[in-house]
Amino acid sequence: MSKPSSSQQEVQNVLNLGKSIPETIIRLSIPAILEQLLICMATLLDTAMVGSIGANATASVAINASTVWLINGIITALSVGFSYLVSHAVGERSKEKTELAVRQAITASVCLGLLLTLVLRLLHRNIPVWLGAEPDVVPNAGAYMGILAFGLLPQTLGVVLSAVLRSAGNTRLPLIANLTSNLLNVIGNFFLIYPSRQMVFAGVSVPVFGAGLGIRGAAISTAFSQFALAVLLLVFLFRADTPARIAPKGSYRFRSQTLKSIVHISVPVLLERNTLCLGQIALTAMISGLGTIPLAAHYLTNQTESLMYLPAYGFAYTATTLIGQSLGAGNRQLAARFAKSICIISAIVIELVCIPVFLLAKPIVSLLTTDAEVIRLGTQTVQIAAATELFFSFYIIISGIFRGAGDVKFPLVVSLVGMWGLRTGLVWLVTGPLALGVTGVWWAIGADCFIRFLLCLWRLKSGKWMK
Repeated sequence: MSKPSSSQQEVQNVLNLGKSIPETIIRLSIPAILEQLLICMATLLDTAMVGSIGANATASVAINASTVWLINGIITALSVGFSYLVSHAVGERSKEKTELAVRQAITASVCLGLLLTLVLRLLHRNIPVWLGAEPDVVPNAGAYMGILAFGLLPQTLGVVLSAVLRSAGNTRLPLIANLTSNLLNVIGNFFLIYPSRQMVFAGVSVPVFGAGLGIRGAAISTAFSQFALAVLLLVFLFRADTPARIAPKGSYRFRSQTLKSIVHISVPVLLERNTLCLGQIALTAMISGLGTIPLAAHYLTNQTESLMYLPAYGFAYTATTLIGQSLGAGNRQLAARFAKSICIISAIVIELVCIPVFLLAKPIVSLLTTDAEVIRLGTQTVQIAAATELFFSFYIIISGIFRGAGDVKFPLVVSLVGMWGLRTGLVWLVTGPLALGVTGVWWAIGADCFIRFLLCLWRLKSGKWMK
């Protein structure tokens, strides 16, 4: 009998990866969570290295944070669309559909990355001014974003290809790629941010080279690490034995049916992410009016919060994969069982993360800055974030479940109601008439997350997300 062609071969899904549903979830989630932990720790270390230069450097990065979230939201929307296509194709065990989706994911990533690079290069000097940065912050903030722009193409490839591999059931390779990339970023920071200096190793003073580029050095290191990530993931995609493996040669042209599917999934996700990120930009503008210290405390709290919700993103990626593959295989009952188990397991894990962060808030913030006032204010806001984090995490996880089923409009509606109806209004109230400062901002954020949690839980129990 002749060997079946590539298009005739079946790909293997991961629905029976473990002996039970909880085991399958855990085996897929652990590498995804570790990947998120790695990214978070590298980001925190990057923040600490920048923060050691001074409050001005921290504020220069902080004022750009919402813009970075906006860009990440656009890239994530594309990755969600291809996650849906790849997970359903793998669930159907269709090699032809899987290869088609993967190749077009590469093409779409390159096109989007080039567009984002062009836009950011044109606007990077104006963005800090538009966001209300203080005059002494604007030059460094603009330079930082201008350099980051050069890493947007590989960043887009990295995010989308990581999602493709995870949706195909391989969460280990994105972990390896991100480990390498973030290690290079930290090493680059070490040599590029600081000037040449003497360092003591085992009691011996050793001269260490440093470029002394400050915040610009941090941006260069970040952009370079994105190139490394994209190259590694392309190598894995072409060479590793995964359901998403493709040969380098082949057609990368868009297909009309794929474009329709991507538009159907990615546009609502893009609108949802933009709703969140544009809301964050509005919040940053309001908070920047409180002064450099509250802005720095708010930024450091956002960075620390990422440590608490990183398990949520790991579970959300797992949910999208398992729900997508279950529904691709035509098994709604299995999809519902996976959804329930993911929610239970993730709740336990998230609380195990949030409790220590609440108790160790001051030492954690102290690792990120040496400014005493930022530490005092940041400790309060980090504790508020830790106390309310479970609600936001559930919103992330349940949204991941819905996306695996193609139900992307409901998270958009929830985001619109929460960000522009509740959060922005409450933040305006606490920063204006009530004058509660940045601590009031974080209580307002917690209230918004609680409402989102209730709405998503209602939708999940209704079962309508599978229809």
